[in-house]
Amino acid sequence: MPRSASSDHASPAPATPGAQPLSDAQKALRIRAEIAAAGERKRARHPWLRHQDTIGLAFQLGGIAGMALCAWAYLAGWAPWWAVVLPIAIFASLTHEIEHDLIHQLYFKSRPWVQDVLLFLGWCARPSTVNPWIRRQMHFHHHKHSGQATDYEERAITNGQPWGLKRLLMTSDTILSYALRRREMRAIMKAYVKEVEKPATRGAYRRAMTAKLLSLAPLGMMFWTAWHLFLGFHAIDIGARLLGSPVAWSAGTLSFMHGLEAWVVCLILPNVLRNFALHFISSNMHYYGDVERGNLLQQCQVLNHPVFWPFQLLCFNFGSTHAIHHFVVGQPFYLRQMIAGEAHQTMRRLGVPFNDLGTFKRANRRQPADMAAA
Repeated sequence: MPRSASSDHASPAPATPGAQPLSDAQKALRIRAEIAAAGERKRARHPWLRHQDTIGLAFQLGGIAGMALCAWAYLAGWAPWWAVVLPIAIFASLTHEIEHDLIHQLYFKSRPWVQDVLLFLGWCARPSTVNPWIRRQMHFHHHKHSGQATDYEERAITNGQPWGLKRLLMTSDTILSYALRRREMRAIMKAYVKEVEKPATRGAYRRAMTAKLLSLAPLGMMFWTAWHLFLGFHAIDIGARLLGSPVAWSAGTLSFMHGLEAWVVCLILPNVLRNFALHFISSNMHYYGDVERGNLLQQCQVLNHPVFWPFQLLCFNFGSTHAIHHFVVGQPFYLRQMIAGEAHQTMRRLGVPFNDLGTFKRANRRQPADMAAA
């Protein structure tokens, strides 16, 4: 992946003397055409890339098999917990990429039942996430209205929030993301439901709102409940010991926590780390608030500064390649990785921002508030 300068915004190439400057829409069309052409050249050079269904299936099953192998190594006593948590998180990130591609129906389009099986397997591998069938609608809306007030998918993971301890906690925990701003999240959800589902009756509106509130059910709710239970137990236990009054836990409680600890190492903690890395990168590479509706050049930046590599490792280089996806949605994730160098050259030349780190201070706005108002 080519290293880029840490400038706030990429400077587009100067226009040819006498030529009319390109509009953002014209630039977006050029970027889309060149990214699509780069993908086709790569497919022509590597005929195996045309076996897209097989590749997607192999990545999904390979990711799950990798997670299972690492878990087995820990449970069998062959590896300590700290040696398996990160590899499991990395394998789980593969299943996220496959889910995203499946949402766009890039694999098994003529066999939806296979899509459903793969989506379910991916959800089991990453139970911290929302129901993938509900997420499909949210994600399509995100593409149409990225950066807008009703972009529920991004706003739910803290896009547009000022940075501080509160956002850090919400980025790390999906339940806290709702609990720490219940009124705001309900308003976002209400606006999203009215714009997307357009409920005709009060009953339809209530059903739609309930479905969004329960989008984590059942796996996500079980996942986050187990994580909070694990943290609460150890907080009480450690606190009591520090105070000199250790708790005399029952044998049943200790046995239950021992079993839960195995789940934490093999599934929960890896997904908490992966979840945080993905939400941190995604919520900060998408702009919010001063984005012109439908303007692809204003929706994302490329976030590939070397300081973010630990996060990129756990979300499959999302910050570097997701902006490519906003221009061309029909390319699978591994193809975006392969053409990232060419795509970045075109995007930089035509004005897509690279490593605009000032957005951390601007709560994901493209410009400071005083400049935006002017």
